[in-house]
Amino acid sequence: MNWKSGKILKPRQEFKPKVCFDLVGCFADPQRPSISLKRRPEDPSVIQTKFLLYTRETREKHEEPEVLYYDDEAKSITKSHFNATRAVKVIVHGFKGSGSDVGGIRGANSLLNLEDLNVIILDWTRGAGTSYQTAVANTELVGRQLALILLDAINLGINPNDIHVVGFSLGAHVAGCASEVLKEKKLLIGRITGLDPASPFFRHHILRQKSRKLDVSDARFVDIIHTDGSEVFTDGFGLLRPIGHVDFFPNGGREQPGCTDVKNSIIYSHFHEDLLDRAIACSHLRAWQLFVESVQSQLSECKFIAWPCTQGANAFLSGTCFPMDNSTDRQEMGYGSKQGSRGIYYLATRAEDLFCGDPLRATVTTSAGAPKTEGSLYLKIENTNATTIFKIAINLHDRNTESTTFRAISTSKFRSIIEDTKIINGLMWYQSVAAEQDVVTTRRPQISTLLIDKLAIEDQKGNRWENCRKNFLIDLKEIPIELKEGFCRLV
Repeated sequence: MNWKSGKILKPRQEFKPKVCFDLVGCFADPQRPSISLKRRPEDPSVIQTKFLLYTRETREKHEEPEVLYYDDEAKSITKSHFNATRAVKVIVHGFKGSGSDVGGIRGANSLLNLEDLNVIILDWTRGAGTSYQTAVANTELVGRQLALILLDAINLGINPNDIHVVGFSLGAHVAGCASEVLKEKKLLIGRITGLDPASPFFRHHILRQKSRKLDVSDARFVDIIHTDGSEVFTDGFGLLRPIGHVDFFPNGGREQPGCTDVKNSIIYSHFHEDLLDRAIACSHLRAWQLFVESVQSQLSECKFIAWPCTQGANAFLSGTCFPMDNSTDRQEMGYGSKQGSRGIYYLATRAEDLFCGDPLRATVTTSAGAPKTEGSLYLKIENTNATTIFKIAINLHDRNTESTTFRAISTSKFRSIIEDTKIINGLMWYQSVAAEQDVVTTRRPQISTLLIDKLAIEDQKGNRWENCRKNFLIDLKEIPIELKEGFCRLV
């Protein structure tokens, strides 16, 4: 049965202004875009969408990817190396992205290293390189174009269950829009992976209806990686709320280790689109980097293993959720995610490539009667040429008569700490909020002090290293610390 006949969508019998294009149908056409956040999509001749096919055959011959067209009655896909006996993976870039981005090509090659596939990079560079409002409008049109290519693939014999679309940022919503077309034809693809799906204009149905963005109904399995969310609408390029069958929140789903994100990033990037670079969007881009590494990790031992935290992200960030390896409710994030997975999961990652590692938790117990203070206790440990830094939030608003425990989770280089490690050496220092503010304003820092009784590090296998020293005074200076295997006794 040929699923592709006529236009994708017939214009609805409404009086609202519309703009229509051949094959891809009609779209809302706001009449006063100068005073509205909404835009009409650009003409397909302006966007010039291309579908770049990567296969093992073209790679072995060192050939350029083959270009597929959605509007040529399947001639290009039929003449290409596309093979209907192989699964289809589609990569969709986001705002200001390109089909020739090194990261996207790296992802395609990583997939081909793992499996013999049809890998298609959707290149909508011109449609994504305009103003953000217009790029948002273009996602629906480009999604319909993607649907036409997927219908060609299905007509050639591809099972919809064997189609997996990976969309980054706005690209995630392109995937959602493609699914809407397929669902009208009673077709549901196997999987969509949303990599930090774009937040601006997509948080609420007021600006973008459900049918024009990614949601849980768009594939048999929708998995999401959130890396740059925020509860403040002026900040965070990615959605913070869960939208998939399974949603992963690395490091809480907000600012990622190794990134120093610009505050109010949405406002900043709106007025400085030419300056939207890796530094500003560091946490946002991390979702793509984590996914590519998850593909590569299928050939290695280190996997991104996540766990639930019923109390939510704040409990994860405070270190109270830290189950052992034998916990049954654990899920792999990224390429290896199981399609039966459901729920919300958290995990810690490293600050640099390779991001995968061994989760560790640091616990500090303050001394009874410790003075009022608020700030961050830093612990830096080194083992087998690997450095791990913990930042433990301290909040002692009142003079305490009892000791208090604070925790933080970080990630060490994979297997840098082994079970028979007897001693872990490190450095620690404390910086109060007042001192941090003084540093920012270049005034002379105040003395930061914290009294602690115990410091501990543990892994998820049950190994533990501790240091006990009653009323140990920590200040701004880096102080050497030695943690010994097992439990210590406070004397």
